[in-house]
Amino acid sequence: MKLLFTKRGFSPVGGSESLAYQFAVRLAARGHDVRVVCAWPAEKEETAYRGAAFDPIVHDDHRVFVDQGVQVVQVKPRGGILGKAADATTLVDLMRGELLERYAEDRDLIHNVGREYLDSSVDVAEELDIPLVLTPLAHPGQFHGGDTAADFGRYRRASAITTMTDWERDWYAAHAIDAARIVTTGMGPNATAGGDAAGFRARYRIPDTAPIVLYVGRKERYKGYIQLLDATEAVWRRYPDTRFVFLGLPGFYSTFFDDFRRYADERVIHGENATAPDKDAALEACSLFAMPSRHETFGLGYLEAWLHGKPVIGGDIPALREVIDHDHDGFVVRQRAAEVAAAILRLLDDPATAAAMGERGRAKVVERWSWGAVIDRVEAAHAIATATERETTAA
Repeated sequence: MKLLFTKRGFSPVGGSESLAYQFAVRLAARGHDVRVVCAWPAEKEETAYRGAAFDPIVHDDHRVFVDQGVQVVQVKPRGGILGKAADATTLVDLMRGELLERYAEDRDLIHNVGREYLDSSVDVAEELDIPLVLTPLAHPGQFHGGDTAADFGRYRRASAITTMTDWERDWYAAHAIDAARIVTTGMGPNATAGGDAAGFRARYRIPDTAPIVLYVGRKERYKGYIQLLDATEAVWRRYPDTRFVFLGLPGFYSTFFDDFRRYADERVIHGENATAPDKDAALEACSLFAMPSRHETFGLGYLEAWLHGKPVIGGDIPALREVIDHDHDGFVVRQRAAEVAAAILRLLDDPATAAAMGERGRAKVVERWSWGAVIDRVEAAHAIATATERETTAA
């Protein structure tokens, strides 16, 4: 099948960015003809995924290269420098419609991930009469979270929708989306099962016996990294050598405000452009993974921690209650510093139980979220979309 993915950010590193990347490269590996239309990355994003390394063909408004069998088209948004800044917020859709249409003309299906360039994707799919699959990754209750009446109007125009959890699937169905067109795919871990733990500790001068609490993700306040920082004092009173490590790009607020300034302590370590090997090393070295988020559709970081046999702490929200079995392979807690600290201390107080939780999480990843099984479900969604489009056309 000739597939076109649309997404603003497309990269092997990140959350929704890496989801789109994994969908694309793994479908290409199965013999599909895969193309991606995404944004020409900003300088920081280019550091994480260097398109220039693939010897791209460069045009005035876009460049094209091939990565692992996937044709990647990186487009400069409309509006020049101001447009690029506005596009980076993901609040507006500044995709060049005529360019997207040109690269969609020979496709059998368009698959949009994360609602970025959603309007452009819907318009082009309808103009060309091509089936449209959406992976909205909605965050109900959050600003620009994808839960407005206008958002549901867009979703109903799709031929099929894929979700990360059954809770998310039921949420769409409860809002008049045809349940027969919704497929729960989940996602697989974007990490290996090993890493240079000793090298990671040496690089950051972390003693061999010091516990490590790890956060990996974009530094958005809704993900709970502030509450994790606020939990440090309570943890340090019992385990003063504990290191709190934060890896991930700045979020919207942290682009303007340095939330780490008031935590000037060598035991708080934060970095931005971590490579995949850096992340694997951190996961291998850590004692536990903590991201007590208030808004997630799934939470890739929890799976990656489990792949390394580490227990996890997530937010007490419906989607994460489906992913994390509380008190079995991790904890779900409210986004309050005292509750986050209490969960950390429970795991540090009982290393044997913590290790058992991590191993149960590892087994769950293998059983439920192997990439092979996930891509089987994505292909099933694509089949539903093409069948739905044929039925609509025939009618």
